[in-house]
Amino acid sequence: MTFYLLLVITIVLIFLFYQVYNSAYSGDFSNSLWTESSWADKTVMIIVPHQDDEINLAGSTIKNLTDNHIHVIVVFATTSDYHDSGIDRLHEALTALKILGVPEKDIVFLGYCNMPMVTKTQHFYNADETLVITSDQGLTQTYALPEKPEFCFNLTGQHKNYTKKNLREDIQSVITHYKPDIIFAADFDRHIDHRAISLLFEEAIANILSNNDNTYYPELYKGFCYNGSYLGKKDFYELNLAGEAKAEGEFINDPNYDTDFPPYLWDERLRLPVVREALSRTLNSNLIYQALRAHFSQGIIHNAKRIINSDQIFWRRITTSLSYQAKITVTSGNAKYLNDFKLADCDDIYALPASFSGTWIPDTNDSEKKAVFSFNKPQIVTQVILYGNSNLDSRVLEGTITLSNGFTTKFGPLKQGSKATVITFKPQNNIFSLTISLSKLQGTNAGLNEVEIYATDKFPSLLNFIKILIEDNFAYEYLITAKTKELPLNLYAYGDIKGYKLFPLNTDDFKLYDNKIVFGSSFKTAIIRAEAENNNAIYDQIVIRKISTLRLLILKTAQIMDMIVHRIEHIAKHKYQMWTKGYPYE
Repeated sequence: MTFYLLLVITIVLIFLFYQVYNSAYSGDFSNSLWTESSWADKTVMIIVPHQDDEINLAGSTIKNLTDNHIHVIVVFATTSDYHDSGIDRLHEALTALKILGVPEKDIVFLGYCNMPMVTKTQHFYNADETLVITSDQGLTQTYALPEKPEFCFNLTGQHKNYTKKNLREDIQSVITHYKPDIIFAADFDRHIDHRAISLLFEEAIANILSNNDNTYYPELYKGFCYNGSYLGKKDFYELNLAGEAKAEGEFINDPNYDTDFPPYLWDERLRLPVVREALSRTLNSNLIYQALRAHFSQGIIHNAKRIINSDQIFWRRITTSLSYQAKITVTSGNAKYLNDFKLADCDDIYALPASFSGTWIPDTNDSEKKAVFSFNKPQIVTQVILYGNSNLDSRVLEGTITLSNGFTTKFGPLKQGSKATVITFKPQNNIFSLTISLSKLQGTNAGLNEVEIYATDKFPSLLNFIKILIEDNFAYEYLITAKTKELPLNLYAYGDIKGYKLFPLNTDDFKLYDNKIVFGSSFKTAIIRAEAENNNAIYDQIVIRKISTLRLLILKTAQIMDMIVHRIEHIAKHKYQMWTKGYPYE
């Protein structure tokens, strides 16, 4: 009797462990994003501060791109040498990106030090830009791996000093060297290096766009490595994978703003669908977890339940503003803030919560309070976007835009917190200058953080896709229980989408009424497809299944075992890290 009992228990355990490692989403679901033939000659660049941030920012997107044979370049700004030389972390990045499909030749190390501090509370971003920093390891120059030197050494045969100026120049140089069609870059969040790299990246972009001979206008998206990802919601073990969620509680950078960066509104985020291999109901059957595991020294698997989501989110930054080629004169204040590509700057990278700066503020005794944008050749102007100051106690209440052809339009009040105020009018031709006059201000810091001027109010994107939503989450293989009688279906669309049609691809005990699906008592499976009306090659397809009580019990038991395996792995690696290196597995 004992033998048979042990045999049964062994078989059950083997079966459950099989479920732990084989719980990927299955079925006939797919999406057309990245599959168009037009992507064949495109290059996408990912720019992040540290090794592991590539996954926090865009891990699933990288895999989606490489699965579709799209050229991906991943750029790391630092060597992450906070505890030691960082060599291990560089090797870990090569391994993790190999899992995601990026070959070593397409991985770039800029080679700057982690957390370059002038003092214990001042990051080198806020210091003199030519000041040479000594790293925690006592180094002052860039480096990477002996077999894979840093970017500047590959180009010139020389290392560079750790200065703010050199890092900005290398970010600019790596972009102009590869000229990617799309850039995904880390944005301003809680980590001081993320903040600095984000702002230096924007300075580099401004330098590129303001060059007199510039003809390069990449499609650019910025996203958070922490908010919604590394410090996201621990919701992995829900029945259906949820999308990235806003930071909550202690992870909120500043509750006065919608996101970690004041100009961004959560509802205006770009949501990208994730690759099939990133969809699973246990961590150990998830490809992103495997890539996170490669970053051994960081212990980042501990945050996998936050990082792995059903979407990846970004905010688009348009690069075609006429302001970057304009000569700007102001009646008072600092004109450089008006076209530096930075929607907000930061005088103290180290402060938490962050305080923001970078505002053109006219003098209080300036009776005109004007900024004039002059163009060296006639332009068409149809839209102006104004970003006010970040300070919530100050705001531009009224102002006027005047074009050189005599056209004028009033604006105000501007949105608070440096959010975009969009002013659109009929196209005005043969424009040589544009003047912004501020007539009524509130508070002592009222002004403008940035001005964008466009010849059109439409900004075509290389990204054109649709995605079916269930309860505001991207759906793929969606499981329901017998209690679910109906579900609302919505659609997320991005790019040139004129409308869509939604229809079933199979017959079963369900009915599709407009954007709602109703299930009968014998329902098992529904395959639902959405297509763009103007292009049926743009599509999304999902599978909805009813899960039985037994299958649900097996799944939940497998998830419990997965949690145990995950926890044991994390503890074992932590102990090993302390034993071999003497500092915590983070």
